[in-house]
Amino acid sequence: MPRLKMLRELTDRAVLAEVFTHGRVTRVDLADRTGISRPTISESVRRLEAAGLLTATGSRETGQRGRIATFYELGADTGHVIALELNQFGVHAMAYDLRQTVIAERRAEPGGDLVDKVRAAIAGIEAPGPLRAVAVSVANPVDPATRAVIPLAGSPFPEGFVRLDDVVDAPLVVDNDVNWAALAERRAGAATEATSFAYVHVGAGIGMSLCLGDQLIRGAHGLAGEIGYLKGDNGLTLTDALLRQGFGTPPAIDVPTVLAGDRPAFGAAIGRAVAAACTVFDPELVLFGGPLGGHPEILPHIRAALDGATPAPMRVAAGEFGDAAPIWGAVAWAVDHGRERLLA
Repeated sequence: MPRLKMLRELTDRAVLAEVFTHGRVTRVDLADRTGISRPTISESVRRLEAAGLLTATGSRETGQRGRIATFYELGADTGHVIALELNQFGVHAMAYDLRQTVIAERRAEPGGDLVDKVRAAIAGIEAPGPLRAVAVSVANPVDPATRAVIPLAGSPFPEGFVRLDDVVDAPLVVDNDVNWAALAERRAGAATEATSFAYVHVGAGIGMSLCLGDQLIRGAHGLAGEIGYLKGDNGLTLTDALLRQGFGTPPAIDVPTVLAGDRPAFGAAIGRAVAAACTVFDPELVLFGGPLGGHPEILPHIRAALDGATPAPMRVAAGEFGDAAPIWGAVAWAVDHGRERLLA
C-alpha cells in the first residue's frame, strides 16, 4: 500500500506539473507528455477533479469517429499566491494563480501605518481558492536566520519593520528587494546561464546580491553586498560620498539630479565600488538594475570604470526586468512555494 500511495502521488504531481506548464490539457495530452499509461492518467485526473484541483472546461473532437476529448485546467481550489513590494513608494500587491497568471493588483501610497496598508491591500484582493503563500520584498537587509528586517541608517524603514505573520494566514517569507531581483534574473532574465553573477541595484539606495550557481550569498547577518557602506580613503561611505558630490539629499540619492549632473563621475564611483567587491567574489557576470543601474546614460560610465579594474574579465549588462525585478522575484518564489504546498 505505501508503494501504491507513492505511485499515485508521483502521478498526481506529474499531471499537475503539466497543467502548470500548458494550462488546458486533455488526458491524451497528459499521457503523451508524461509517458504514463492512459488508464493511470485517467485515475489521477478523477482524483484531482474530485479534490477540486482540476476542472473540466470544455471538449473537442479528436479526429477519430465518435471520440470527444475533455479539456482540464486548474480548479479554483488550487488557490493563489501574493507578492508584496514595500518601499518608499508605498505598497504594491499582486496576486497570481499557480500558473503564474496575474489575478489582481493593488497599490497604496506611502504614509500612515504600514501594516494597516498591507492588511488592506491583501483584503482588497479578490482571488479564488485558498491563499497558498506570500512573498514580501523590502528595501532593507533581512537576517538570514530570523527573517527579521534589519534597520539601517538611510534605509526606507530605519526604525525597523513589524513582522507580518499575524497579517496573513499562509507561509510567508520576507527578503531584501535586491535579492528578489537577483532571483528574477536567475530564473527568467539575463542570468539564466551564468554560473556566478552579481546583481547591483542603483537608485535612491545602492545594494548588491552575490549568487554562486543558485546559492545566494547572504553573509552571517544578511549584510553581504551592502556596497553603499564601503568606505573610501576619506572615511566616507560610498553613499555619503555621492551625496556630498551633490547627487542627492541625505539619506537618498536623487535620480533626476544624477541624470542632470556629472554622470561620468557618478558612474565611475559606482564602478570602483563594484570592482572592489567583484575582485573578491570574481563573478562571471555583473548585472545592473534599478532606476540608475540599468539606465542607458549611466551604465556605459559604470562599464568604463569596470573595464580592466578586476584581475579577471567579466561580462557587464543591464538586467532584463528593470524596476519590476524585485516583485517578479517574489512572485517566482511564492508560485513555487504555492505549488509545493498544493502537491504536498
